Amino acid sequence: MAVIRTIGDEGFDSLSAALDRLDPDFKRLLVEGGYAEIIARPKLALKHRELVTVAVLATMGNADSAFKYHASGMLNTGWSAEELLETVLHTSVYAGIPVALAGIRMVCVMLAERGIDVTHKKSPFVREVALRETNLAQWLRSQHEQFDSLPAELRQVFANVAYGTALNRPALSIKDRQLATLAITMACENRWSAVRLHLRACVRLGWTRSELTEVLIQLTGYIGWPLVLPITRIALDVFDEATGGDSYDGAVASQAAEQVEVRMAHQPADKLSAFALPQDIADLSPLIAQYLAQMGSTTSRFDSVEAARASRLSDVACLTCLARNADAEVLGAHVREALVLGASRRDVVDAILSALPHAGVLAVEYGFNVASRIFATIGVSEQAESKFS
Repeated sequence: MAVIRTIGDEGFDSLSAALDRLDPDFKRLLVEGGYAEIIARPKLALKHRELVTVAVLATMGNADSAFKYHASGMLNTGWSAEELLETVLHTSVYAGIPVALAGIRMVCVMLAERGIDVTHKKSPFVREVALRETNLAQWLRSQHEQFDSLPAELRQVFANVAYGTALNRPALSIKDRQLATLAITMACENRWSAVRLHLRACVRLGWTRSELTEVLIQLTGYIGWPLVLPITRIALDVFDEATGGDSYDGAVASQAAEQVEVRMAHQPADKLSAFALPQDIADLSPLIAQYLAQMGSTTSRFDSVEAARASRLSDVACLTCLARNADAEVLGAHVREALVLGASRRDVVDAILSALPHAGVLAVEYGFNVASRIFATIGVSEQAESKFS
């Protein structure tokens, strides 16, 4: 149990007492026998276990209490505030920006409570790290099984987003970022080709078979045996492939290596206001900055108000299908924007109902609950205001 205290005491005592009230065996089996024994295993450092756990919980988007506990645990096990924020930001590429935004908000509150400054400081080694990570990005692109079926222009766009933006920030080392990426793809569920790809990348970067096996063992407690068991076969295949194979040592790419350019322009500070994130945090990720800018500029990307309204209603349907706690604020923002652009409440209801055959009644109920809160706060007389000159 001492290892749990190393991660953090806050919230643990109340959870332990609640489990005791249900059944003392519940605490013994779940916490002492299951969780504590697993994270105390020596084949993966506790510090890296916390990195993996935060990446998974941020991706899930439905475990706020556990996420807050382990976000604090990352700091308690030796990670910096910037490394913690970068881990959460990294989920934006694989699990969506709303998930990352929700995690960032919770981390910012926790850091403020601990009196930790979240101002982003640029690293003096940015160029060297960018070159090294670009080298890894090139390898990842070459291994992606679906690339050959895409038109050339789409392959470049995907590479820029998935492997340029995702790898070019120096707050996390290449090796640590790749372990977090593996955890994120596992938490996304049934993304077997992505799991295989990032297992291979972890092996190339020096993560050992025993360390990666520990990640699989640990994640059974978060994503469940049914999802982990298929990954064990994938892992065995990857480990067999790696026997006698070459390894990626993280060396700086050669002069001939083509840098992956991030094509998303940096957005001015006055457009980063949709969710009131600190500007320095938004600036860490071009994806986050662009998303916030678009949220704050209702119609500028569209040829007409009608097109903007249709896009917002489509967003409402998509976010309803996800039905994660992390998406609630973003879903509410899209509902509000759709109404401001002239959509009726019936239009919003229909958009939410369109998720029914795809996501089920519980997702629709989630969407209605979010929309109802917005309906109660927005005036029925509000009209769309065109932003075209």
